Amino acid sequence: MSEELIKNLALIQNRVVQFIRLAGNSLIIYCECEPGNKDHGYSIWLEPTWHFRNNEHVITGSREAQTEDEQEHFNISEQFKILYFKSIKRVTIEPITNDLEIEFDEGYFIRTFVSDPNDEESWHIRDYYKQIKVIGNPKSIEYRE
Repeated sequence: MSEELIKNLALIQNRVVQFIRLAGNSLIIYCECEPGNKDHGYSIWLEPTWHFRNNEHVITGSREAQTEDEQEHFNISEQFKILYFKSIKRVTIEPITNDLEIEFDEGYFIRTFVSDPNDEESWHIRDYYKQIKVIGNPKSIEYRE
């Protein structure tokens, strides 16, 4: 992992979750900003496949979020509110798969996992302060402005 990537991941640590959006079965976590903010904060976009868990069990995952039932989708979205105003303790990238794991206060985790080694994007992190985007997939991690 490059030194630049390590520095960028460290910037997200201790940031507070302000909003979470379930867009279909993609998950977007907003830290210190809300949707539409483009000049401050961070967003972490997770493409399927991912799961959300605590120290005891899996709470939900991208497969469950694939529903077309609006009420069911709403109920799944509500489960993420427990993360509002919690800090990100750690962000790690698994070296072989580039899977992203985000650890939050109080023992909550969200983790991506590879379902197709040819996916172009598994996740991305936007730094609105620096106006950069870090994109991860099973084969590489790249930066874009």
